[in-house]
Amino acid sequence: MNATGDELFDVAVVGLGPAGRALASRCAADGLTVLALDPRPDAPWHQTLSVWADQVPPWLRPEVCGIDVLAHRVSSPALYAPGRAVLHREYAVLDNDALRRALPLGAGVTVERKAIDDEALPALTARAHRVVDCRGAGGRLNSGPLQTAYGIVLDAADAAPALGGEAALFMDWRTDYARDGNDDDEIGTSFLYAIPLSADRVLLEETCLAGLPAPDPAVLASRLRSRLAGRGVPSAAIDDPLSVERVHIPLLPRPGGSGNPLVEAFGTAGGHGHAATGYSVAAMLAAVPAAVLALGAGYPLPEPRSPLSTTLHGVGLRALLRADDRTLRALFAAFGRLDGRRQRWFLDGASPSYQVAAAMWDMWVTMPVRDKAGMVAAVLRRSARGPAALSGVARSKPVERE
Repeated sequence: MNATGDELFDVAVVGLGPAGRALASRCAADGLTVLALDPRPDAPWHQTLSVWADQVPPWLRPEVCGIDVLAHRVSSPALYAPGRAVLHREYAVLDNDALRRALPLGAGVTVERKAIDDEALPALTARAHRVVDCRGAGGRLNSGPLQTAYGIVLDAADAAPALGGEAALFMDWRTDYARDGNDDDEIGTSFLYAIPLSADRVLLEETCLAGLPAPDPAVLASRLRSRLAGRGVPSAAIDDPLSVERVHIPLLPRPGGSGNPLVEAFGTAGGHGHAATGYSVAAMLAAVPAAVLALGAGYPLPEPRSPLSTTLHGVGLRALLRADDRTLRALFAAFGRLDGRRQRWFLDGASPSYQVAAAMWDMWVTMPVRDKAGMVAAVLRRSARGPAALSGVARSKPVERE
């Protein structure tokens, strides 16, 4: 009982983005009483959420939940670094509306339209046995490394020249863009991400995988326009796209915490983001059943991965932040040479440490000697921004593409 005599909720979930809604929905389905707090609980999710098709967890597949949460699938996306490689795996874009329908907030969930800041989190322990922060990794309040991107959605016919005959471009590191006066070699390297969202729409996005500081969106927009125009995309389509997408993903959680063992975190706030790629949705969804079980049984939320896996992801992040352009392209060329199983081991956020280490080792052994030296220098180089710049890289519980 709390101070007002009301019965305590089993769980309070703060934030109803994909992570919070998934957790609240599944907790209620498991019989737990849930208090969900979000200032705009019905706000649509506009971001593009992508997964590998084989990563959709069993409980979220159509034969179980009755809803197909995948909007579009594409087989064997290509990678250019700058040579061509193919990832022999089916890539998919989530249908955000369908995903929300598959995660209903039914009778077991009490929704309050309320914003909760860091200071107010501990007070929720007076209303719930467990409090879970699902507000993300801090957005623009997070001063750590970022993945940033500027993208436009075009009609498939207009986007076709950018794809060059490929079904999709997972990463295109070719530098076929012109730099303007505000863009120089000190600004982060970027690649083209080109993924069909449906049979007739394609997202074309200039992406900086990791930056500290991250490139200004105007720089990425300029590179994208130059690249697409050079490939023959009609200028009218570039200037008047169907929609625009801006990505701003913290790659590490904000430092700190409530200090209260009853207040935990889930999603990007709780460590389910991949520090070296930014992907998080698949790992988060896969972790939901174990999190629900722990909350119901009174156990702490499981760690998203082992400390060693987190450290290995941190090494990858250091390389992305500090390597020169040539070394970065050599790194992803080596990734393209991996067999499909090892590519999966590196990309999947919850892979055990031995799999991550094996994938990273096989990338290393195929790199030319000069580029190996560049990798060593990047990983060992002391950041010019001071030791605090990467203070969260090797946290035992670090922290979503969400």
